[in-house]
Parts: sequence; structure tokens; C-alpha cells
Amino acid sequence: MLAVQDKTLIDAPTRKIPNITFTSKDFDAKAPNLDDPVIISVRTGDLLIRKVLLDQGSSADVMFLSTFKKMQLTKSKLQPSSDELVGFSGERIPVTGYIWVRTTLGEPPHSETLDIQYLIVDCFSPYNIILGRPSLNAFGAIVSTVHLCVKFCSEAGTIATVHSDRKEARQCYNAGLKVQQPQSRRINSIYNASDMSNFSELDPWTDHEQSPTPADDLSKVALTDDRDKYTNIGSSLPAGYAQQVTDLLQANTDLFAWTPADMPGKHPEVMCHRLALGPKAWPIRQKKRQLGQEKTEAATKETQKLLSAGFIREIQFTHGLRTLSWLRKVRENGKCAWTSPT
Repeated sequence: MLAVQDKTLIDAPTRKIPNITFTSKDFDAKAPNLDDPVIISVRTGDLLIRKVLLDQGSSADVMFLSTFKKMQLTKSKLQPSSDELVGFSGERIPVTGYIWVRTTLGEPPHSETLDIQYLIVDCFSPYNIILGRPSLNAFGAIVSTVHLCVKFCSEAGTIATVHSDRKEARQCYNAGLKVQQPQSRRINSIYNASDMSNFSELDPWTDHEQSPTPADDLSKVALTDDRDKYTNIGSSLPAGYAQQVTDLLQANTDLFAWTPADMPGKHPEVMCHRLALGPKAWPIRQKKRQLGQEKTEAATKETQKLLSAGFIREIQFTHGLRTLSWLRKVRENGKCAWTSPT
């Protein structure tokens, strides 16, 4: 959601819009609706701009400065502005200026062309343009996030439909997740060994952000007579509901896997893991790795669990990989050659 600070409201005449309806025929994707945003392409001036977000929660039409530069628009047409865009969390972004650009929605003859006022802002965004309520209302456009399309009345008087680009929508969504907040400067210090993080905190595959914590305190619930087999539930649950949850968990203790042996194997026809090896690849013995005592004990313990469960088995080779040794051979002509033993 984007809103313009101190924006003056002007009463506009009500526009006559024909009846617009959405039916099951408007679905244009075989994939299920993943709550993707509606991303379309519009023509601004003589250029076709992709990755345009239709945002009904925005009270402004926004063009990002990177898009403005790529369009090679003249800065003389950019009008200065002292407004600010306010996000839903209260962050404020200064507006560099605003510009009027002729914008076409849809493809002729099922299209509509209007002059749209864009606010230019200098910040990162996976989108090139955000069309908010001002332009959507000007076009008389109705957005359906269920059908992932937008409908409007074209210049020819027909109801035009523009569907969202699912591929670009997912690309914009993934690009937005990769945005990293600027980190504050850190001072390197010397710590004692007791203050150092453990191995799990140093794992490069884990998220460096703070792990989520339960919203309330937890209560331990024993599922069997064995004290080691228990789980936790929220302590703030009502007494009657907590007892129902406890009874349900105790009645289905067979669904819990306490050790690898409790997890039955899957049939290869259901799921099978294989290594994608090239048919011409040579078998190469890896170099033996030296592990510390703590890691060696942990690896041995986990390996023994898998052996006991029958998930893996030990294979003993009668011979290892053969090491080739070259021999010097003297030919009849007196010249020397190198050959390998057969």
C-alpha cells in the first residue's frame, strides 16, 4: 500500500461504466491460483513496459527512477514535487517529481489511452510501474485477483480483458524476496572461546536472521509411559481444548517417529533418489577426510542409527581402485617408451 502525504481530495464526476462480470471462462492459467499479483504490460509513449503492477491498495501511480532513465524521458518534463510516499509500515519515500505520460491499456482495437500522472521515486522495486487507484479509476478498470486479469471498457465500447503474466509475476515475487536490508557497520572484536557460537549457528545453509519463537509458553505432554517420548503444546490453550488435543496426540502416538527405525521406507515406484552420473564418468576415490573427535562421534552415532534401521548397508569391496604404474620399455631400435602393465 502506498499513499501520498497531504494529498488534496478533489470531487470528480461519476463515470458511467458498463456492467463488468467475471466468469470461469476468464481463467487463463492451468496452474492453480497461488495468490500472485496481477502483472501486465502497458504501452507508455512509444515503449512497451512490462512488469507493471496493478495495485488497488496504492493511492498513487508510481514510476521508478530506473524505469524513467531507461525510457530516456527528458528531465525538462519532470515537474518538481515535495510530496512523500508513505508505506503501510510508516516508511516515507521522497518523491523526486511527477510527469504526465500517455499510457495505453490493452491492445488495439480493445484498448484505452489516457494521460497518466506518474510520481517518480528513487528506490528499489521488482516492478517498473505501479498503477494505483487513480489510473485504475480513470480507465474504469476492474481487477480480479481470483481470475488474475483486469477488465475495462475500451475506446470501441467493448469490454476488454488483459490477463496477468504468471511468469513475470513469479519473477517479481522472487526478486522481491532477495532484497537485503543494508547492514549496519560492525566492529570486529576478540571473544573468549566460551562466547563463540556453536556449529549450528555457523551453518552457512541456515538463515542468519533470528529464528521464530513460540507466541506463549509451552507445556510438556507425555504421549507414552516412556519419559523420552513427549511433545509440547501451548500453555494458553483453554483447559477443555488442551485436554482434547492431548487425548488426540496420545491416541495417535504411532504416527510419531522417535528414531529412524520408526520411519518405514517408501516403495521405489513412489519415490526414488538417484545420482545423475555421466555414462563416461570415471570412478575416482575421494581423498580421506580428517574429522575432529566431536564430529567423528556424531557421524558414527548417526550412521549406526541408519544401519540399525536398515536404511543403509555396508559394502565391502574385494579390491580398491587400481593405481597405474608406468614402466620403462626399451624397443629394438634403441628408443625408450613408457607403458602401463597389463
